[in-house]
Amino acid sequence: MIAMERARYIMEKLEKNKIVLVAELSKGMNVSEETIRKDLEKLEKQQQICRVHGGAYLKEGYGNETSVNVREQLYQKEKTALGRQCTEFIAKNDIIILDCSTTARYIASAIEEKGMKVTVITNSLATAYQLSKNPQVRVLMLGGELDRNTGSFNGSMVLEALERYHADKVFLSSAGISVEAGITDYRQEEADVRRKMIRQADQCYFVADRTKIGRHAAFIVSGLEAVQHLIVEQPLEGDPVLSKKLEEARVKVTVCGN
Repeated sequence: MIAMERARYIMEKLEKNKIVLVAELSKGMNVSEETIRKDLEKLEKQQQICRVHGGAYLKEGYGNETSVNVREQLYQKEKTALGRQCTEFIAKNDIIILDCSTTARYIASAIEEKGMKVTVITNSLATAYQLSKNPQVRVLMLGGELDRNTGSFNGSMVLEALERYHADKVFLSSAGISVEAGITDYRQEEADVRRKMIRQADQCYFVADRTKIGRHAAFIVSGLEAVQHLIVEQPLEGDPVLSKKLEEARVKVTVCGN
């Protein structure tokens, strides 16, 4: 199978499954894993995909948003570290808001792991269910119509419900954070909910793995000035402009493990 055919095969698999694994592609096309890695590297340079350890996922865009089930498989080690780092900023009896991001689920897992006594407001079905197993955590669920693709509730009912709450802190993630657009999202409904979550909390923590940095989508959630704290899994050395803008906006940056 020549390179062009392999690229077509990879993209077809990605269109169908949103994520591919090097080992499976190697077996399916009967070529070495090293060949597959080189193919994925070329596709990434063409900005068609994003590589991760052991595979790749389809570069997101309108109509091509990755489902929550796929996103849960990406950067698990990094998100675990981010979740644990976030708990360092959560105090006993805090009232916190967690959005519907997969990163928020790792924060919930870290809260459960530490046996923290907190109140959590969330629109994520999975996060609420996970925290429901911990009697130390009071869970306030934001209801509405369930979006099965994200496993969350969105829409006017969630926005109205948020009006009734006030939180000490909100921890959120989204499509990305950039100098050009601030915090952005792929879908208007989720952008609206995240914007409201920020307004209902005293402090906003944006939590970002490497795929979020310097990235932006169509719908603006907020400017950088709405964020008090950025928690990342690696230093922002590759984006000095963003680092400078965050400093100007007085956003404190914490790198996991530091």
